[in-house]
Amino acid sequence: MNLSIHHYRCFLWVAETGSFRAAAELAYRSQPAISLAIREMEAQLGQPLFERGQPVTLTPFGKSCHQGIRHFVMHADALTARLGDLAGSRVGQLNIASIMSFATHWMPTLVSIFRENFPHVHLNVFDGNSEEMERMLLSGQIELAVGSRVSEDRRIEMQPLLEDAFGLVCHADHPLAQRKSLTWRQISDLPIIGTVAHRQLERSPQTAFLRNRPFFVSNMISLIAMLSRDMGVTVLARLGVPPDTDNLAFVPLTHPRLKRTLGILKLADATLSPAAEQMRQLILDTVTPSA
Repeated sequence: MNLSIHHYRCFLWVAETGSFRAAAELAYRSQPAISLAIREMEAQLGQPLFERGQPVTLTPFGKSCHQGIRHFVMHADALTARLGDLAGSRVGQLNIASIMSFATHWMPTLVSIFRENFPHVHLNVFDGNSEEMERMLLSGQIELAVGSRVSEDRRIEMQPLLEDAFGLVCHADHPLAQRKSLTWRQISDLPIIGTVAHRQLERSPQTAFLRNRPFFVSNMISLIAMLSRDMGVTVLARLGVPPDTDNLAFVPLTHPRLKRTLGILKLADATLSPAAEQMRQLILDTVTPSA
């Protein structure tokens, strides 16, 4: 059988009004169109659905079909509404992640705007370093991330947002804290704490001393706590230093001046869900290179 939702709606309009003419008025269609739909149903089902008369009444077979057809149309309407809500980002779920530096500076504003515009979307926000962002994307745990590229995995693509220069991060009382800039050679003998961020610098020969440090910390919160206790120094991009750490200093590094690129990460061959696309556009509108 080849019955469409239109056939079932015509059945309900006639059954609930008791008239082909009233059904046509309710459906904003012509009476012959309604009659044709009912004849097509009866022909395919092999049974009459209505007793013609005034009013039109259901046959015993029609009565047995009525409840099932009504439930089917109600379910179809509910599904259509649900799909419309998903397409319009009015409902659904969005899993995103960002590195700490981005989360500290922008995530509260982004979440506030997104929640106001799409209050019925379940929003799950994760954090971690850039390596973890890539793993979460590849495993399907998240759909969208903000971070920097660590690997060369072609399954992940990045839409650049801004560039962020590297510098020495040390305690505010450190002898080098008041310098306007430093060279990489000047910090090579310092007790540098290794971190994931240094893997973005491996291509530069001037940063070779950052590799295989005897003291490595992967968690940014732990790293900041140790720097605040003057347990060593490290190299981070400027945005990697939380804005509320007055006891830390950032000194730009030059010769060469190295930068990382922060961007929106997603799977290269995946189309974003409507909710994720809304968040992507919000990030682009909110985060500017001059921020």
